[in-house]
Amino acid sequence: SSGINAEYGEVDNNTLGSQHLAKLDGEDIFLSVHESIITEQDSIGQMLHTLDISCLENFIENKESSSIELHFDHVSSDRQHRIYCFGSSSEMYTFLKDIEAIWMTVRDLKSTVKELQCLNCHQVFPKTDSRHCSNCGSELIIDNTPFEVLPGSGQYLNDSGTLPRTEDKAEVVEDNKSDTTSNYSSATTHTDYSLHSVNTMFINQSNFVKADHTLELFMEVELFMRDEEILCCYLFAQYAKYGRASIVDCVLVVSNYMVYICKLNPNSDKPSLKSRHRLSQLRFLDIGLNYQTFRMEWTSKDAAYKFLIYDNNRCRTFIETLALALPDTTNINKVSTSTISAIQELVFGIDKTFELSAKGKQYRHMMKATTEKWGISDRMLMLKTYKSCFQGCDLVDMLVAEGEYNSRAEAVDICHQMLVIDVLHHVKFEEQFNDDKTLYRFSADEEDGYSTQQESIKVQDNPNRDILLYQLCYHTENRKANPISLIISDVKVFLTHEYHQWPLPRLQPPLPLHLRGQHFQVLFDIDIADITMLLKSDKTLAISTASKCFDLTFFTDQVVSEVVQLVSKLWEDMFGFPLQIC
Repeated sequence: SSGINAEYGEVDNNTLGSQHLAKLDGEDIFLSVHESIITEQDSIGQMLHTLDISCLENFIENKESSSIELHFDHVSSDRQHRIYCFGSSSEMYTFLKDIEAIWMTVRDLKSTVKELQCLNCHQVFPKTDSRHCSNCGSELIIDNTPFEVLPGSGQYLNDSGTLPRTEDKAEVVEDNKSDTTSNYSSATTHTDYSLHSVNTMFINQSNFVKADHTLELFMEVELFMRDEEILCCYLFAQYAKYGRASIVDCVLVVSNYMVYICKLNPNSDKPSLKSRHRLSQLRFLDIGLNYQTFRMEWTSKDAAYKFLIYDNNRCRTFIETLALALPDTTNINKVSTSTISAIQELVFGIDKTFELSAKGKQYRHMMKATTEKWGISDRMLMLKTYKSCFQGCDLVDMLVAEGEYNSRAEAVDICHQMLVIDVLHHVKFEEQFNDDKTLYRFSADEEDGYSTQQESIKVQDNPNRDILLYQLCYHTENRKANPISLIISDVKVFLTHEYHQWPLPRLQPPLPLHLRGQHFQVLFDIDIADITMLLKSDKTLAISTASKCFDLTFFTDQVVSEVVQLVSKLWEDMFGFPLQIC
């Protein structure tokens, strides 16, 4: 096992490759090459940096000075350039031999299949110069290129021949070659393995701290990096990684040093490692609505995962167990208000104009009253003075600092919605809100006062105001099971597709607006009054109407009973006699 201490950056030299003495910026350092990582240590053995050889763009050797200049494609600027000076040319070439074979392998193994996927119709099609879906013409498309395994490293290459980059010292090994996509579409559905085999694992897992022999052996042999590393807890679940459309069956393993995310393989009892991150660098644990999901977010780029549990009792119990292992630096947060707002707007169809107008008045008052830098003032741009305006980034700074929203991405999204309905606008009336120094003005501050139309907006009368139940489940149609979110209001049952990138994480780079998709999409809405019968069986429920029958599968009988009890009560309150239940 590797000897990296996830807490303190200490290195066990016995576990790394051969060491090379060199000078970097005039200081003596030790270089070690282990798998595809160059580790830099100071003279007392303290880790300084780790460099990913797969991110090496080029290197230049200088025989006269016995030095090598390396250029990396790392995000962090202090890891992009190195000049190592060695005592002799033979020492230089020994080090060069260690890294060259790995680097050449990475450069040669490039993925030959390049695909895009549409977030609107979920069609997968070959990558071309066009940025439109070949099926529906939508611009809502993302990269869906499979990954290839780098022999001997246990890691994966993307289509440019490089390993996924990470800004912490923990290794990230992402693979989406065989991920099953769960977007609601006849073309892309979950496999039977997800619905039955993993379902059994979920139900049978009542203990989150004691693994069976097979899983325990897998952890000891292939996951744990130190002899003193021990299991804290584990969970069978599914996850959606930020920036990807697929849902993956997995086992989440938490040790006293690391968090491992391993994919469950339908044709093998052995999971495969997808990514690992330091427990000490976990910054946020966000609990989803009704304890159906939770998100773990790290400080490093592309390190945000939303886990789908389907059972609030299991989720609640696991989070209570996990909380005992979390460092003090991890913030645990309950459901984001943006999820509730998204359901009210996108599912219930409640007009948010009045609410956004009220928020605009509140934020305008906050900016006028503040003594901070983000106040409203006259500003000059291109020799022209714009009265009573503010910078877009200042409004976002204020909303996050005042605790109105958890992340800048959420704040930007709300600001853009306010711009769309003219609560605020760009000083030159552009149609996009940007989190930068672009100047905006609240419409109420316009000198001609044309924005007073907002004062007359009334609250829309909508009976679907209260979320009585939110539950993840599966909907089976044409013999295909698709994961959905079941939402029940006072008068309707909604079957929705939920895009699990939402709520947007705090520390990750924001997705472009055209890639975010909508948080919820209504697939079917069923009037409670139109329901003629409920048929329940082992973890299944059929909701029957005069024209259609909706077959739902849940992960426990208890959830089925809760849904039946709620729907039958709503129906009986309407008609005064019981709904037929079989």
